[in-house]
Amino acid sequence: MSNSSSSASLSSRSGDHLPHPVIPKRERTLSQCERALQSPSYEGVITEFCREKGHGYIQPKDNPSQQIFAHVSDIDDDYVPRVGDSVSFKKMLMPPKNEKTMAVHIKLLHLSEGVKHESWEEAVEHDMEHRRPSKIGSIPSIQETADNGDHVQHVASHKSCLTHID
Repeated sequence: MSNSSSSASLSSRSGDHLPHPVIPKRERTLSQCERALQSPSYEGVITEFCREKGHGYIQPKDNPSQQIFAHVSDIDDDYVPRVGDSVSFKKMLMPPKNEKTMAVHIKLLHLSEGVKHESWEEAVEHDMEHRRPSKIGSIPSIQETADNGDHVQHVASHKSCLTHID
């Protein structure tokens, strides 16, 4: 499988589709994956991570002044990383220019204490419960009032049915 720019992830900006600069794990070539697996392991601490945006940064123990980019697709663990978590990772050059490094094969070593950690499954459930459709007016919907007085709006689309509770 070749990895051309046409097979890179696409992101939407003002309706235009541009290739995403980070090649997710599932789209890396076999040689890129092999090189990452053969590279040495490092340890560090999560300094920033936004689950909604899908990325964050790791501060390596061997170079505290450096911040290494971490993409959600490279986390090999059951929990969403939080600030202060200790992790192990491998480094890989970040395409397309291969000038900066990114963390891959990220594994949580020690969860920071006093911080609630959620599994990826819990995070998705939380997002679905709190999702608000962006264009309610353009999608057919049914409005109801629940027994407890909450306003409930059922939104129907061709793929699924979302429920919005005020």
